[in-house]
Amino acid sequence: MMNSPKACVDVAINAYGKPYQTAVTLLTLMKHSHQWINKIYFVEEAKQPEPPNFKFIFDHFGDKIVYYKPNVWLWTKNVKFDFLLNFKRYRHAVRYQYAWEKSDQKYLLVIHNDVYFKSDLVGEYLSDIGDASGIGSIGQCWVCPAREAGLCDSDKYTEYKPDYEELMQLAATYPQARTGEYKLVVDRAAPWPLPECRLNEYVAMIDLEKTRKDTMPVGKGAAFGAYDRLDVGVKWFADMNNAGHRFKHFNYDPYATHSWISLQNAGHNALFNKDLYRHEESVALQVLKDEFNVVP
Repeated sequence: MMNSPKACVDVAINAYGKPYQTAVTLLTLMKHSHQWINKIYFVEEAKQPEPPNFKFIFDHFGDKIVYYKPNVWLWTKNVKFDFLLNFKRYRHAVRYQYAWEKSDQKYLLVIHNDVYFKSDLVGEYLSDIGDASGIGSIGQCWVCPAREAGLCDSDKYTEYKPDYEELMQLAATYPQARTGEYKLVVDRAAPWPLPECRLNEYVAMIDLEKTRKDTMPVGKGAAFGAYDRLDVGVKWFADMNNAGHRFKHFNYDPYATHSWISLQNAGHNALFNKDLYRHEESVALQVLKDEFNVVP
């Protein structure tokens, strides 16, 4: 752990529904890591699954919150980066982009709104990041043919660099959930990083001082939060690695749990299942009352 606490991290969180889980996310984060946190950039998506109920969060955190609501809802639409460069209203609708451009801190902590922090993960990230451009869980290895073949994993993603033909053969030999899309998304000239590689944005920390210069709107790299190729952050991760940046894998499981109620590691699912959504919110509401004495 670092010895002299000093706020040097801004937080980026986008909220599409889940007000009670969002509150638990921020309350548990601040409980353990408040000494590192400068501002919380809270982006309320332009469209919501139900009438929003975030005011109690803003009231609780006061001027710690920087609130923004874009007037465009991109959801999981593929983003045309050249178009976005010229239109701020669209660019700032990309997930986490408003915080990316507005933060004046060295680091940006990107988090989903369904994370339960169990201890000081931010302090661990700060101690462990070293000269890397970002830290967190790397790769969606559970759906990667290279992992299935025993050729690659999160800790050695820079070591296995197949050419296009080898990657396609690997996908055919070890088919996974999304390998059928590889021909549509993999760049023949630059097939590495592999299609499932990314800095998973559930809970990741990025060095803005290092990566901003290579990321739009300043550099040529894709926006971190843009949905492109197969998932959020995949294009950015590829662009950064091919620009010379390297990232450090960190298993955050001992410090934080993503999708902590259903343990599906895919909070996306609850947005399409009303019963699951209501169950998760009811559990989070009870946690707010029992652990934090917060009654929305």
